[in-house]
Order: sequence, then structure tokens, then C-alpha cells
Amino acid sequence: MRILALYGGEVQLGTFSLLFFFFSALRIGYLIAPKALLKTFTAAKWLCDRHTASLEQETLAEFIASGLYERYLRRVRRRNASRREALLEAVRQFLGDRVQISGDGAGAHIVLWPSCRVSEQQLIRRAHAHGILIYGVGPYHIEKPLQPGLLLGYCRLSAREIREGIRRLAEVL
Repeated sequence: MRILALYGGEVQLGTFSLLFFFFSALRIGYLIAPKALLKTFTAAKWLCDRHTASLEQETLAEFIASGLYERYLRRVRRRNASRREALLEAVRQFLGDRVQISGDGAGAHIVLWPSCRVSEQQLIRRAHAHGILIYGVGPYHIEKPLQPGLLLGYCRLSAREIREGIRRLAEVL
């Protein structure tokens, strides 16, 4: 979820596609905005596109209203928490003080900040050559970040796969 301060109010943007691993093609986003901005955002939506997937939205609304969405979220949070803990333990064991970690409080990704001077792109290429699919933080910045960082997703991996990936990353780093 992204939160923006806009005209003295708070606007929250998000998507459901990241939550539904079984249906990642679901492209429904949401926007929570102050009532004073309703006409502005409605006009902007009208300019961008004039069609909203009604069936998908109605299905999602029913899923939420039935309570199944909340149950699903609890299950995903538990699963992600155990995978995140496996990832953090592997990072501590194999990488130790060679990296700093951020974003480890929740979610489906963490960022590793190498302690040594290293080229982000070179590190990513070497990691990919060893079968490790990671991404740099560079493309997520308007300006070049102050230091290279590695974005690691873990929600679709088993604890064994996570451990093996971090072991290989330690060899690369």
C-alpha cells in the first residue's frame, strides 16, 4: 500500500493482485481518499479508462463480505511470517554482518544492503548465473540510490528453497 499526503488529507493506494497468489491476474486496485477529493479522482478515472471489470469486483466484494477474505489473510500472514523467519535466519547464518536488512517487519520482500562496495548490476548478474533470482533497488528510485541494494521476495518459496538461495547468495557476495 502506498500512502500519499495530498491537499491536507491522506490518500491510500493499493492492489489486491499481490495478495491472491492463486489468482495474480486479478487486477483490481483500490484508492481511499478524503471525500473532498472524490470528484477529482472520479474525473481522473474517467479520463484514464471508462471500463471497470464489474464481475471481478462483485466477486471480490462477495469474498470480502463473506468473511473468507479475512480467513485467507490470516493464513497468508502466518505462512509469510514463517517464511520470513526462515529467510532472516538464513541471512544471519550465511551472510552475517556482510549485509544490513530492511523491510523485515512484514510483507513479502526484504531488502539487503551489502556492507562492501559492489556493483548492484554485477551482483545481480552473478546471482542469476547461480540460479538466484533477485532484483536491485535501483529501478525503484528516481535518482540513483546512495548504495546498492537487493530486493528479495520470499512468499512463494519453501523454507528449504529460501535457505539454499541465501547459501548461494553468500557464495556470490
